[in-house]
Amino acid sequence: MASILLHCPLNISRSLGQLMEDFCRTWQKKNGLDVTIQTQPHRPDETSLFQTCLDQGRFPDLTLGHVNDFADLPNGQLQSHFRSLPGRYPVRRELAEQEFQDKTGYFHPFVVIPFAIFYNHQLLGEDDVPGLWEDLLNARWHKKILMPDAFRVVSKVINAFMRADFPDHIEQFRENVVQKGAPPEVVTAVDEGQYPIGITNIAFARISRHKNTRVIWPRDGLFCMPQVMVFSRQAPDAMLEIGDFLMSSTIQDYLSVQSFVPASPDVSLHPLVAENHCNLRWKGWPAFLSAVGEKHT
Repeated sequence: MASILLHCPLNISRSLGQLMEDFCRTWQKKNGLDVTIQTQPHRPDETSLFQTCLDQGRFPDLTLGHVNDFADLPNGQLQSHFRSLPGRYPVRRELAEQEFQDKTGYFHPFVVIPFAIFYNHQLLGEDDVPGLWEDLLNARWHKKILMPDAFRVVSKVINAFMRADFPDHIEQFRENVVQKGAPPEVVTAVDEGQYPIGITNIAFARISRHKNTRVIWPRDGLFCMPQVMVFSRQAPDAMLEIGDFLMSSTIQDYLSVQSFVPASPDVSLHPLVAENHCNLRWKGWPAFLSAVGEKHT
């Protein structure tokens, strides 16, 4: 029995799960293996399935999604439980140049999700729009920046990155930010003029009912969250075919339409991403894992 754990953003996990289930029906017949797909619930009171695996010392054959699940593994656990496959799933040039290819071979990005700043253009003129993440530290934005609830991944990651990059000013950022609601509710509040600025994942940020919002792509790049494939040591070789499917146009085109950055070199970037030269604020895997680990948050 092969097993997969899926922990991706809510707005893609259902569709991605369905596409994988469809593929796995054929995959099972071809390889003579049964496979189960478990999806992490998106409720704050639900126990992390990954943490349960860690507690039991047994991990799924394939873990998909948020790489921050791995940030707090005890020393040596990554090497003990997971499989290193350097270069098995090459990423597109734009991501390779920014060092998203994990040289150790454990984390294989299949998509990168940018977190966008957006604003209500009825409330802010072009001269007032923040052009850098550092601009959000200005006291003029006191309680004027809206993000999703603190327990949601986007808010956890943004807070972690701001603390890592601006440690002397993190309290000012916290004073400027209000954290409440799901991502669509954040977009609606900014669209309706309740807040001038919002932050959420780019798929939500670029669409609003009243068309009062515009995405800001700061000059220092958008913070982001890679979604990864990680294979356990006991995973049968046939599981690598599921990774190939995730890198196929079937999945990658779907992810690109969301305005995420598809990892496959063979899929076109969303126009919004291409126009901004896929400029992401990324300092490499060690810095990312250090920033998002729970011991730092």
